[in-house]
Amino acid sequence: MKLKDYSLLIKKNIAVLLHLVFLTLAVGGISIMYLNIGVGSGLSWLRDRSYEDSPQFMAQFQKDLENIFRYVSYRDVFEEDGSLDLSSQMFSISRGDGPEIIYTLEEVLRYARSQGFYLNSSFDVSSDLLVYDNAATAKDCRINWRAYMTDQQITEPGDAYTSLLELSREVLNCLGYYYKVHYRMIANPSNLYFRIQYDDEDEQLLYTNAEDLSPAQLRQLGAYCYMDSDSAVIETNLLELPSNMTASMEKNNFYDAEHYYIIAAVDTSYAADDIYAENAALYRQLRGRILEGLLGLAIGMIGCLTTLYYLILVSGYRHKGSSSPSLSGIDLVYTECFVLLAGIFTMFAMFLGEKIGYRVMHLLVAKSSWEYAERMMTAVIIYGCVIISGFSLLRRYKCRQLWANSLAFHILQNIDLYFVHRSFSHRLVCGFLAFVLAQFFGVALILLAVFHWQLPLARLGILVLSASLLAIDYLTFQKMFLSVRQEDRIADAIAKIAGGDTSYQMELEGLSGKELATARMINRIGTGLERALQEKVKSERLKADLITNVSHDIKTPLTSIINYVDLIKREQIQNKKVQEYLGILEQKSQRLKTLTEDLLEASKASSGTLKLEMMQLDLVEMIWQTNGEFEEKFAERNLELVPSLPNHSIIIEADGRHLWRVLENLYNNAFKYAMEHSRVFAEVTCDSEHAFFTIKNVSQHPLNINSDDLTERFVRGDVSRTTEGSGLGLSIAQSLTKLQGGTFEILVDGDLYKARIGFKVVKK
Repeated sequence: MKLKDYSLLIKKNIAVLLHLVFLTLAVGGISIMYLNIGVGSGLSWLRDRSYEDSPQFMAQFQKDLENIFRYVSYRDVFEEDGSLDLSSQMFSISRGDGPEIIYTLEEVLRYARSQGFYLNSSFDVSSDLLVYDNAATAKDCRINWRAYMTDQQITEPGDAYTSLLELSREVLNCLGYYYKVHYRMIANPSNLYFRIQYDDEDEQLLYTNAEDLSPAQLRQLGAYCYMDSDSAVIETNLLELPSNMTASMEKNNFYDAEHYYIIAAVDTSYAADDIYAENAALYRQLRGRILEGLLGLAIGMIGCLTTLYYLILVSGYRHKGSSSPSLSGIDLVYTECFVLLAGIFTMFAMFLGEKIGYRVMHLLVAKSSWEYAERMMTAVIIYGCVIISGFSLLRRYKCRQLWANSLAFHILQNIDLYFVHRSFSHRLVCGFLAFVLAQFFGVALILLAVFHWQLPLARLGILVLSASLLAIDYLTFQKMFLSVRQEDRIADAIAKIAGGDTSYQMELEGLSGKELATARMINRIGTGLERALQEKVKSERLKADLITNVSHDIKTPLTSIINYVDLIKREQIQNKKVQEYLGILEQKSQRLKTLTEDLLEASKASSGTLKLEMMQLDLVEMIWQTNGEFEEKFAERNLELVPSLPNHSIIIEADGRHLWRVLENLYNNAFKYAMEHSRVFAEVTCDSEHAFFTIKNVSQHPLNINSDDLTERFVRGDVSRTTEGSGLGLSIAQSLTKLQGGTFEILVDGDLYKARIGFKVVKK
């Protein structure tokens, strides 16, 4: 192959490579967004202008606010004069009938450490031990009171007893909540400032990490939320209100203060290095990553669609000059088998991806992203298999082999071949039985599923079976409708051929089975008829040409014979025998001349080469003139001419010279063959549109011939041929009448002969 023959193949490979690059870009963009913002965040990352307007900020603020309320609940339990007091009493227990035992914070922490419990860097309770002894977990301690729980709820007798280990964990949990606020917001710089104050007549309780800032100054820091017991409205500039503020304030109102308020504000300049500053920086970074991911996804999707569109256009073409697509080796497999093989190959590829690809991917991807990476790898494998299979199906579709090269098509084709050689009634019976059996089994299965309606599978089966029966009904109706349409097309074709259109050929597209075979036979019949008609026309033309040529060739020597006979007669030969011979020779030569002229005229009339000069004629007047011409001639054979003509004129359109020849031939025919001493009737009748001339007589000899044969050439009614004649008179009369647009009929009833010509009336 030449280099130009490889150009399309090179372009295909480049397009495939670009498609893979764009696919990688799209997958990378999706991965960036998924791994950084997770599922459910949507495009709010682009819509929100700052970290304070994001759901992430609100979630952190709500969490810190809840921790602040817990801090308010536990500060007075753990602190003394602003610092942690290890001697603070935590709870009191009793064992059996023993004395009351009070545990301080120091004792609780010591016991918790002995059991492996401690607070981690996030101030959450952790444990090093996996198994605890029975003494530690035994619920043998009756609780007298707990300093960190003001309203102890005991609903069952067992709620009053617990283990020392469980109580120690409760203290550690409460201490962790205390430290989360004290360490992050009081002991260390924080961007979150809060101020909670309860005012009573006797004392004032203040919980804050901003003693030098007033509520008005806290509002100026940035994002804030303020609630006062004297107002029913919560003041805030946040996108949504924090939850449970009022309930938490009431819950921590231990001394029933008449007035209280809370204000929590975040310094949006993020001067302190805390979790808010870290989250704000991370948020800004993630916004940039999301933009990168969206850009990669958009470019990847556009590139994938563009390259895919190009590959769809050129799929199946070998080289640039290919005029039609072609199939590859795998495309020759039956369509259903290929789909099954594609499914098996996809499952095998997924199996290899799970057993090998997942393990390789685990070496390259962080453990937290394994689940997503595995799903993405599976999706890419399925996409690749679907694309490869789809292009094979596309090539089949382009080559019109998607259905033609399927098992279903071959099965249906074999069924059609079976029914092609069967009668229509056999096909109808087989189709009807198949339809009845399908309906019977379908209804039976539906009834069986109805009896087991409680099973989900049965309800699903009813839907599937009902849809299947509807599909069978529709396909059956469609098959019957298409069959009827095909039969209608066949009937129309037969009607057109019967109407004279022998060149008509049926379109075979859309026909199948026996109808297709019948249509092919009809086309062959039409072709045969057309060929036979052409042969007949050719034969008639050759015959007419032969007669014309022979007539012309005979006329020249015949004219010489007639002229020389006339010259001999002028010599006045006295020999009677010679004179008798000259008379016979003159008679026969004149008859031959008449025959030659009749042949030539018959040929011209039948071929339609005569030139007509159509004009308006009075048919009644013309019949009167003809009667006058033949009245004396009829008298020679004792024939009485009986006219029956109307008193008014009847105007027709015809050629006067040729119409006179028609009438002359009809009258001459009556003169030759009518019985002597009989009457010849000439009649003109007229209806609303047509005028008819009829001449009738009784034949001298029996008419043992069909009326249609009398108009054939060289056919005579007197089979004994006792009269002179060429047998062309009626044929010439019929041809000339039809050339002028008239009708010509001959009727024979026993020995009664009747000829009738008709023309359209122009006016009366």
